[in-house]
Order: sequence, then structure tokens, then C-alpha cells
Amino acid sequence: MTLKLGELAQALGARLEGDGSVEISKLNEIQVAASDEISFISNPKYLKYAETTQAAALIVPEDLEIDFPHLIRSANPKQAMLKALQLLNQKPRLASPGVHPSAILHPSVNVPDSAEIGPGVVVEEDVKLGENIIIEANTVIGSGCTIGEGSHLYPNVVLYNESLLGQNCIIHSCAVIGSDGFGFAVEAGQIEKIPQTGNVILGDDVEIGANCAIDRGSIGPTSIGDGTKLDNQVHIAHNVRIGKNCFLTAQVAIAGSTDLGDRVQMGGQSGVIGHLKVGNDVSIATRGGVTHDIPDGTMVSGFPARLHRDELRIEAILKKLPELYKTVKMLEKQLNKD
Repeated sequence: MTLKLGELAQALGARLEGDGSVEISKLNEIQVAASDEISFISNPKYLKYAETTQAAALIVPEDLEIDFPHLIRSANPKQAMLKALQLLNQKPRLASPGVHPSAILHPSVNVPDSAEIGPGVVVEEDVKLGENIIIEANTVIGSGCTIGEGSHLYPNVVLYNESLLGQNCIIHSCAVIGSDGFGFAVEAGQIEKIPQTGNVILGDDVEIGANCAIDRGSIGPTSIGDGTKLDNQVHIAHNVRIGKNCFLTAQVAIAGSTDLGDRVQMGGQSGVIGHLKVGNDVSIATRGGVTHDIPDGTMVSGFPARLHRDELRIEAILKKLPELYKTVKMLEKQLNKD
């Protein structure tokens, strides 16, 4: 989509400095932006690129001192950048509405006229499909599933039976939703599988990254609240309940029956053991291992996870261990001489 710079500034609710008739085709990184593109500076360390960038214009903070021909000044440049991305860089729909001839749909399935069903898709019985959905190639939708209006499933997604997706969900390639939880009992030395009879429920505006696995509940649902985003390769075990607007980055793992509150942020490769409660507005640093309940508004790190400030103190002390070791050995030698 192409917009005049004045139109873009107005849409962003920001202040224009320069020629409003300049046409902008796309938002791009400042290092590689072309002469018909706009970029942004939200961090002063990128200010040096303003001297060499080919960008036609820049989105910058209101108070940033910069000499550049065309500027959009915003009190919240990150938010302005996000809105500019939505306006300029939105990808077009991948195909026209309709069902590909190679797709296999159960006769009970009603496909809205606005839906797009790609090649090789399988949709089993009693599936409910919302308006304006996109289901791409080779995706499998099990019986009794619901896919809410405006949702987009990329190629090779698998939804096991009775998985429920809200509106405007995005499911990236090779994600598996509703597979059996890892539930087993040991009797007389034999491993017995516990039936997994629940399902998975995703709220509205949930995004699931590539190669994620979200297990169904053993009894009752595994649920993910509105607006929550999962990065690639995240594992959510059976009966986990995740609140609204959470961020779970790559390779996070959450064990069974754990509750996460709203707005929880988990760094890459962090994890939570089962049957715990993590409160609202909690931050868990990269590779943090949570082994106990975490109260609201807490930041933790390390393994086992502890208050982040305590972890930093411990790390500072650990760095001094070689020096302390030398001091102790020297004192031992002196004592032995005496």
C-alpha cells in the first residue's frame, strides 16, 4: 500500500515536518530502507544511520534532535511504527475465497463464502468455520473443532478433535493443537496411559508460532487467553491455563496444570514445573526455571528461579570465586608455615 507522507502522519496521529506529498510504499529498517520507504528511530543508538540511510522519511520521538528532510514526530514512536507497519506492510490475502478441489471436507461442514480452503486440507465432521478464515495447504482439522472469524492457519497445522479457536487467531506452520497430554500411571511396574479427554481453547487474537505443541487437558481444557502470543517451539502441557496478553518466547515449556496470570512474559528456554501459580505481570528471564509459585508483579531469573536482584548478587559473587580461591590457598600456605 502506498500513502503520501501527510496522509501517513495524520493516520498515526503524529506531527509532520517536511513535504507531505512524498509517497511512501513501505516501512523498512533504517540501514536498508529505499528512497520510497520510511524508517524509524526509537533508540538514540540508531541515530548514526540517519546520515547514510536512503529512506525518504523517518519516524522519530518528539524531542529527538535530528537534521533530516522529512520527519514524522510522535510521542510514542514505537506505537507509531507498529501502526505504520499495519498500514504499509500488510500482506494481501494469499488466494481468492473458495475451496481447492483437492481439499477433503466432511459433508456436515458448512464453508462460508468468504473462507479460503487450500490444497490438501482435511476438515472432519461437525467443524464450525467462521467468516474470512484462511486454511492453507495440508492442514488437518479434527472433528468438532471451531475456527473463529478471521483466523489464519498456515500450512501443515494440525488441530485435534474439539479444539476451539477464537476470532482472529494466527496458527503458524507445523503447530499441533490438542495432542494428548503426557499422562501416565505406573502400576506394578507397568506404564498405563491416562485417557486425555479434555480439549484446547484459544481466545481471540491468539498467535501460535511454528512447531508449537499444545496438549489437550486430561479432564477439562487447556486454555490460552485473549491476545496471548507464543513464539516458535513452545510446549504447553495438559490443563495449563494461560491468561490474557502474555508473551512466551522460543522454547518455553510449561508443565501440566500450571496457571499463568495475565501479561506474563517468559524469556527463551524458560520453564515452569507443574501445578504452580504464576501471578499477573510476572517476568521470567531467559532460561529461568520456576519451581515455586510466583506472586504478582515479580521478576525472577536463574535456576531455581529467584528474585532477579538476588540472582544478580549471586552472579556478582560467583565472578569473584577464582580470586577468593587464590586468597584462601595463600592463607592456607601461610598457616601451614606457621
